[in-house]
Parts: sequence; C-alpha cells; structure tokens
Amino acid sequence: MIKLNKNIEIVNIFFKTPLLGILLIFFTIALLNIPILVTLWRHSFDDGTYSHAYLIPIISLYLFYILQKAGKLTFREKLSIPATVIFTFSCLTLFIMSNAQISLGYWCSLLAVLVTSINMLYKLNGYIVFPSVFLIFIMPVWGMMNNILQTISVSVVTYFMSFTGVPTYVDGNFVTIPAGVFEIADGCSGLRYMIVSLAISSLFSFLYINNIKKALGFFVLAIFGALLTNWIRITALILIGEYTNMESSLMEDHNTFGWYLFIPFMFILFWWGNKNADIDLTATQSDCIPKSTKQFNTSQVESHTNKPALAVLLVILALSSTTFSTMLIPAPTASNLTSDAAFELKPEIHFYTFVTKTSVSKDKAIELTYFFSGKKLDGKPSYYENDLIPSGWQSIEQDVRKNQKIYIVFKAGKTAVMATSYEINKQLFASLRAFKIARLTMAVKNINQTKLHWKFIPCQQRHCKAELQSL
Repeated sequence: MIKLNKNIEIVNIFFKTPLLGILLIFFTIALLNIPILVTLWRHSFDDGTYSHAYLIPIISLYLFYILQKAGKLTFREKLSIPATVIFTFSCLTLFIMSNAQISLGYWCSLLAVLVTSINMLYKLNGYIVFPSVFLIFIMPVWGMMNNILQTISVSVVTYFMSFTGVPTYVDGNFVTIPAGVFEIADGCSGLRYMIVSLAISSLFSFLYINNIKKALGFFVLAIFGALLTNWIRITALILIGEYTNMESSLMEDHNTFGWYLFIPFMFILFWWGNKNADIDLTATQSDCIPKSTKQFNTSQVESHTNKPALAVLLVILALSSTTFSTMLIPAPTASNLTSDAAFELKPEIHFYTFVTKTSVSKDKAIELTYFFSGKKLDGKPSYYENDLIPSGWQSIEQDVRKNQKIYIVFKAGKTAVMATSYEINKQLFASLRAFKIARLTMAVKNINQTKLHWKFIPCQQRHCKAELQSL
C-alpha cells in the first residue's frame, strides 16, 4: 500500500510539473531515434555552418520553462483524437523516410514527431509550438539555400567592387584582382550568418514582440543585415588582399573577421527590437499574463491527468523507432566484411558495409559492387559526398542504356568506359531519382538494403566503340 502511494505521488508530481513531460518527450524521442541523432551530429553539430546548434536545445527547454511559469503549459484533460491522428501520421512518415534513408525527409519528420508529441499531451495554444519548432535551426536543411545565396553574393560583391577602383574580373565564383584570385565558395554565401540572425530574431520576437507587423519588420531587418554583413566582409577581404598583396593574416582566418562585423549589427538589431517590444514573457507571471489566466490550478491538473495520451504516445513512438528498426537489420557475415582500401582504381564511396570485386582479364575491366545494409542512415548509394568518377578522371560524355548510366571518362590521354547502376530488391536503376522513388516504395515493406554496381573498362582506342558495344 505504501509503495502504491509513492507511485501515485510520483505521477502527481509529474503532472503538476509540465516541464517534466517535455523532458520526457525530448529524452524518449532522442533515445528511440539514435541513428538520426548520429546524422544530426555529423551534418549539424560537427559542421561550422551550424556551430550554434549546441545552444538550440537548451534555449528550447528554457522557453518551455518560461511557459510553465506563465501557466501556458498545461496538460490535456482527455485524449484528443485529432492530435492522435496527426501524431500517428508524423510517426508513420518518420518510419517511411528513415527506412528509405531520405535525409531531408527524416530530419523534418523527426521535428514533426516532436511537435505533435507535445500537442498530444498539452493543450494547444499560440505559445507552445514555437519552442519545439525552434529546433529547426539544428536541422541541416538550410543547405538548399546555399547556391542561391552564393550567386547573390557574387553579384552584390561585383557591384560593390565597381566603386573601389580596383580592376576586377569575375568568372563564375572566382574574383580576379591584380594581387590574386578569390573564390566566393559555399562558406561565403552568408548562410551561417543568416541562420544565426533568424534564430536570434525569432527568439526575440517570441519573447518580446506581439505585433505581427513589427515582428515581420524585425525579421526583414535581421535577414538583410546578416546578408549585408557577409557582402561587406567579402568586399573588405578582397580589398585587404589587394592592398597587402595577399599577405594579411585575414586571408587565412576570414571567418573570424566576419563575426567581428556581425556583432555590431546584432547591437543595432537588438536596439531596434527594444524599440518595438510590447510584451515580456520572461517577466513575472502577473506582469505578462491576462487576469483571466493568472491562476494556475495545479490540483485541477492532478485530477485530470491524461495518462491514456501518455501511454499512446510512448507506444507509437516505440513502433516508429529508428533505433529499434536498425537493430533488427541482420549484420553481414564476417567473411564479407571487406573494404575498397586495397583498390587503386575506385570511386569514392562512404559508409558502405562491404564491397566485392571482379576483374576481367580479357579487357582489364574492374567491376565493384558496394553493399549497404541500411544500419547507417548515411550508408546509401545516393549519399551526397559519394563520387562515382575515380580521382583524377573527368567525365566527357554521359548516356543512359536500359538500367545503366554510361560515362566516357578521360585522364592524361587515356579514355575509359564507366557503367553504374543502383539496386534495391533485385531491381536496377540508372537514374538516381528513380532509385530514390523505389526506396520510398520499398520502405513501406521495410526493405532498405541497397547496392551500387560500378564497372570500369579501359578503352583500347579513343572512341571506345568496342567497349561500349560490350556493355
């Protein structure tokens, strides 16, 4: 009887402290989706563009703490069918996207699962969505904007340089001046400054600005200021390189120089934000909450604990777990655990499980088959850093024949034919797009083991007609 009373007391403490439920959701989703967290660590926390990622979860939890103090974080009194349906759909999407190894899909689905999990347990209002959606600044989904921002940066810097009097020639992403050549690479797109500026401005707006028009104006200033800072940084570095004959230390450490320019802009941004502030969620409860919602009755929460919603939440999360699904994938036999380290001529493939090699003595062809077990979400033929063309070779012609993509490659006066195809469930695809669609289809059946077939045939003659006919 005493043990039962203690258990009841623990449950009551849990439901009297809504933040504990948020912590439970965060911890459970993280534990049940470790493979996705590994990809987030690799592509977000361990990437300079997302160096702010370490702070985002802490900020998110702090915002929930503020909402708890304000009485805006309250449990649902009964199981919500619409919330359950939306949550179940999010978990199903996560299961399909992770099995299909679609990176953008499972990152966004994981965020959707987090948001809908909170919606399952807590009463929906205009405040509780933001702290969980704020985690979007961890997700490495912003890279799709890199090329656009890079192109804009080249155009704007070219315009700025026209006022400097320094002779400038721009070819693609390369800016040539008398002192040397600058490349406006991916890191110069301004993406990192824009992400940080968006994260800070959205956080400030949530806490201090209630007026939509003021908030939108604040966002516009934050985005434009971040990009302008980057354009000034690039232009200044080019001019410093010209006037120091490329000997300045800033030629090596140009990122730190960018933050020196960005910090003064942040002071201006916060100054403007303070002028537009009309609320303060960090203030005491009596200062920031309307009178009708001041009283937060914890005893009422205790009497209406939504234990069925919590049970449904945990069960569905477990069923969609990527941690469990990858554990169920059978490991390859020990005799097959080989790598391509010993192969001199090969593509650059990452995170494969093992590879087999077949050499044909007649035409000195090399055929490699890369196997991907599906245990690693980045272990797939379509991984963005995989390079099918061997180091030092260049593709001069491409064609598609049935289920193979054919390349004519060239290096130092030598030519060769290269054939590649992707395989899943014994189906071969030449197109990467068709292969991804097939992966989505097979994900429903929990089939995610894939292969990459790669064949290299040296040509006896430059036109490679005989080798092409043999395919």
